[in-house]
Amino acid sequence: MRHEQLTNFNGKIYFFCLPRGEGGKEDQFQHLLICLGEGFRELGISFVSNINYWQESTEKQEYLFRHDPAITTDDCSIVVFSNNWFNINHPLPDNLFHAERKYLTVYLDGNDNDKDYHKLPEYKQFDFILKTHSNHHLNYLDNFYPWSFGLSNRILHELKEIPNFQDKKRQILINFRHWQTGHPVRNISSSLLIPKISDIFQINNTVDNQAEYPTETYHHLHWLQTGKRHYPNYYNRLKYSTACACFGGFFVPAWPKNSGGLINRNIQRVIKKLRLKSNTILQWDSWRFWESLAAGCVTFHVDFEKYGITLPVMPENWRHYIGVDLDNVQATIDRITENPEILEYIAQEGRSWAIKNYSPAPTALRFLEIVSQKQTTTKSSLFSHPTVNYSQC
Repeated sequence: MRHEQLTNFNGKIYFFCLPRGEGGKEDQFQHLLICLGEGFRELGISFVSNINYWQESTEKQEYLFRHDPAITTDDCSIVVFSNNWFNINHPLPDNLFHAERKYLTVYLDGNDNDKDYHKLPEYKQFDFILKTHSNHHLNYLDNFYPWSFGLSNRILHELKEIPNFQDKKRQILINFRHWQTGHPVRNISSSLLIPKISDIFQINNTVDNQAEYPTETYHHLHWLQTGKRHYPNYYNRLKYSTACACFGGFFVPAWPKNSGGLINRNIQRVIKKLRLKSNTILQWDSWRFWESLAAGCVTFHVDFEKYGITLPVMPENWRHYIGVDLDNVQATIDRITENPEILEYIAQEGRSWAIKNYSPAPTALRFLEIVSQKQTTTKSSLFSHPTVNYSQC
């Protein structure tokens, strides 16, 4: 794990955010932007936005992202977009990529699809694309870098205090809202794992009903702002569960290495229809994965190394999480049965690893480290090179 980061940032960052939902529409939950903004604020780095976004107080109109009409993109050193902007076909600002610009452009891609990035010109124009769901078995454009959902302060607030491991219920939370159709990894992993693991853990498959939303002012605000994803009862179940299943995604062939290409997509359809497995998985990241880690749960997912899953800082299997080989699920069951004490160790190590590497400040530092790789047209460097340890953030 890298410990040295570039921290002395001399510029200003401009975020393009979408407004909250109107006319009964759900809010556009811009989680990746929120994590960055919270990290920059913690580091004392200045940033502005095209609108006011992410209300932080129920008593005052206080926002994480604030609009300043006196500041434009040309006054800033970095301009940031997220996939939310493109998902509603919002046009890019005029002359965003003009030849005289002195700012770098960054796109946070949280999409869980398999677009053919090679055919979309806007992806080639951004200086950096930070992509969740990355897989090292596949090829991406040269401006792509692995990214993650990570942890926001909202999540960390809900999971700040957790019970001792011995006080948790001997249960595994398997509460996917969407997995009957369109989620092959969940379907296959659950069908293989649940019958075997039910001898070790009680199964809790409780799912919160959107009709039973939180009414307390703070929680209701975040329920709205997250697009109806914030449920205090869910976080309580997590905290008091020994384990949580966090499988997700779909199997794709490792060839051709462009997962959005026609040949690859046709093979994907065959894999899905015949309920086959492969050693390459996309759409694997989720809020649940990070919430489970932060809650001190034993976090179950596929074996990241085997299935090509890539993160900026990789977790270690059987230390930070339990990565299941879907071709040999019994090996996972046997290891837990033979060494049940390992569960508490994994739960504690996983929580520490996630908070140390993927809370807002380390996330913002990692962003700056990536962006510092490209020279800008400014007369002086935007960065200096002091040594900073993530654990001190």
